[in-house]
Amino acid sequence: MKLQRGGDATQVLQAAKHKLFVEGKDNQEIDPAVIHELLNNNGLTAIEVQSMGCCDNVRSAAQALIHQHPAYYFLIDRDDQDQTTVDQSWAKFPDPTAFNMLIWRKRELENYFIDPDYIEKSSFLKPGIDVRQRILDVCCSRLFLDAANLTLLYLNRKLRKPLAIGHFANPEHFKNESEGVLQLEQLSGFTDKKSSVVAVLEKDFVKQAYSDFVNELSAGVYPLRYGSGSWLERMSGKEIFRVIANECFQVRNASNVLLQGKEQNKQIAKELVNRPLAEQPPDFQSIVDALKKRVK
Repeated sequence: MKLQRGGDATQVLQAAKHKLFVEGKDNQEIDPAVIHELLNNNGLTAIEVQSMGCCDNVRSAAQALIHQHPAYYFLIDRDDQDQTTVDQSWAKFPDPTAFNMLIWRKRELENYFIDPDYIEKSSFLKPGIDVRQRILDVCCSRLFLDAANLTLLYLNRKLRKPLAIGHFANPEHFKNESEGVLQLEQLSGFTDKKSSVVAVLEKDFVKQAYSDFVNELSAGVYPLRYGSGSWLERMSGKEIFRVIANECFQVRNASNVLLQGKEQNKQIAKELVNRPLAEQPPDFQSIVDALKKRVK
């Protein structure tokens, strides 16, 4: 390692390696692969995209590295976070006091790929498929499940530690709001007593949080419909995209081998982000513009 003394701080910053850290266990996951494709396709080859595990890992690294590495940027899933927190991350970026961290306006990266107006542009879409209706059907089947998982994320944040269960997985246990309440009440630790050590675990608090998420997702309309509620942005894009990609798309590689699972999903997303920037979701356009200004 070469040690240089007396260097100009501005020159050091300009010479710094720009890096964008995202969620994912390695660089083969969809987040780093797709964001890398988006940036490269829009002239941001100077920015290296790296995975850094789960959201908490990225957040911790952002807080630890910001002062030593001002050219490091961090992008995390929204999960349960409120609109004000998300908007502030975009308004402040880049901002050392906010650790140069952006929060997707949608729950996960995959939520951008379940927007029917965007995904219908894919050349991999099977002919004769009504992908708009299929997305709606899958989301209807998951409404009460996803509201429960958002509630768990919210409680984890309030408690600053995870509950015993990470998330619910079986939509058959969540056919209506009452079943969702029952599943939440069956978790160990919740109490009826007002003298609870942790008020956040009172059943009434949990039920209200769950009801709030159901209402936010659906806007009080069920079955779901386009234009009502935040379901398209706030439900689990990862799970919904997995189902939609498997049922509605067919992807072959250069050797004409049919791709499946994660590889198929990545190729669908990568093809879409290679379209002109003007055709990309507004958040994709915003992150490209913000990083271009930062690099220059």
